[in-house]
Amino acid sequence: MRGIQAISVVLGAVLLASCGKFGSRKLVSTHTAYNDAVQLTVTREVLTNIVRARYSDPMQFVKVASINAQFSVSVGGSAGVAGGGGAVTGLGGGNIGYSDSPTITYVPASDAAFYKSLYSLFQIEEGIGFGLGYRFARMGPGWQALSLRFTFGAINTATDAAGARGSELYNTRIAALVRLFELGASYQLFPEWDTAASTIPRAKVTAEDEVEAFKWGLYFVEEQDGKSVRLARYRLVVALVLPAPDDPEVVKALETLDVTPGQTKYVLRPPTDSFPGVQDPYAIRVTPRSMADALVLATHFVEVPTAHTKIVPPIDPIAGDPELLSSIRIRSSEKEPPFPYRTRHRGYWFYVDDSDLQSKMFLEAMVAAYTSRVGSKQATDAGPQIVLPAGGG
Repeated sequence: MRGIQAISVVLGAVLLASCGKFGSRKLVSTHTAYNDAVQLTVTREVLTNIVRARYSDPMQFVKVASINAQFSVSVGGSAGVAGGGGAVTGLGGGNIGYSDSPTITYVPASDAAFYKSLYSLFQIEEGIGFGLGYRFARMGPGWQALSLRFTFGAINTATDAAGARGSELYNTRIAALVRLFELGASYQLFPEWDTAASTIPRAKVTAEDEVEAFKWGLYFVEEQDGKSVRLARYRLVVALVLPAPDDPEVVKALETLDVTPGQTKYVLRPPTDSFPGVQDPYAIRVTPRSMADALVLATHFVEVPTAHTKIVPPIDPIAGDPELLSSIRIRSSEKEPPFPYRTRHRGYWFYVDDSDLQSKMFLEAMVAAYTSRVGSKQATDAGPQIVLPAGGG
């Protein structure tokens, strides 16, 4: 009997140790596999919608809202004893079974909240820091103009909208900003008071008013030697900082941007961030793009098959460095390409060549901008959901 007990204890310890090691290894491997699958899914979805927009087909997004991976491990064992002539022989055996039963939830992104996020404009700091601006700019000096075009749709009323009166002026102002960066300009964050409110006599503000304002993150900022106050909120703004504001080339570029030279700091502000009739001569008014606008702008790099030239509307090329712009390509082919970033549309494959580093960097920037703006939408914000079982392979 003691022999059976000893075998059982040893067998149980071996099975438990194997189970723990087996489970932890599976957790690591499956996590990486799901991460890779989601990354590829999102990238292909962005690529698909760029191609759809090139064909003037409606865009549609389906999100992977959640992955519920249920792991189960079954353990079995057997033991026996054979004896004779005073000798006891123990026999033992064990087995471990593993199963993975994931459930993947897809959310059709088609409700009002999604489209509001897709078509609403980026915040200035969002476009520069987390979306298109920073990612393009870090690719090298030649990318700066492309970065600015994807970040801002208008600069001090000069817009690049098709047929707009200021489109040529927009190109000139893009060139002026590029020149400033070449001369050492940089983006920096600065704190300031947001005082978009009327002044109030100081005597009319009570202690209860100040407490209530503080609850909402607001403060009463004193003006006119303390005789009046203005309700304000502390915020950070993005500014273009110049190391040599008196440089003749810097002065020329600032005049092209329609701002007054002589300052080291020029705050980038949206057109609506001002009081009626008040013009800040040291502010650069910029209109950021929306994610939908950026996707449409990216259609300039889609290679249209010859067979589709009659059904795909022609578009004017983006102004800028011809060599750089020609190096970014979403290629097309009748045969399925051997590259991961590919999608099929209207009988043709559209893809980014895996050896084409610049095109891959461009696509990465588009995916990052989409994910930061639209991809963060939660499943609870969406309408109908489609839940499909998936195999564990």
